[in-house]
Amino acid sequence: MRTSINIVAISAVVLLAAGCSVFKGQKTAGQFVDDSTIATRAKTALVKDSTVSATDFNIDVYKGEVTLTGVAKNSAEVQRAIDDIKRVDGVKSVKNSTRLASAE
Repeated sequence: MRTSINIVAISAVVLLAAGCSVFKGQKTAGQFVDDSTIATRAKTALVKDSTVSATDFNIDVYKGEVTLTGVAKNSAEVQRAIDDIKRVDGVKSVKNSTRLASAE
């Protein structure tokens, strides 16, 4: 009997904690999966573009909003990467947080 009460208590705490994260504006499990899918598709779009060095960029997604970080060779490469990502289904916006490689 005591074991089942402990299980119910632990379950209640877990559910309450999960519910609180939704109220704080954090992702639900579904949003996490959607954002992971968008990130994978966006990275794939960069890999398919021969004018973009996909390994130089990182992609973070939160509720369909993509943040692009990394180091680009030039501004044209950044713009091309942004254009590629904008064409990915589910992307709401792209924030550019990249920097340009310094000319040496």
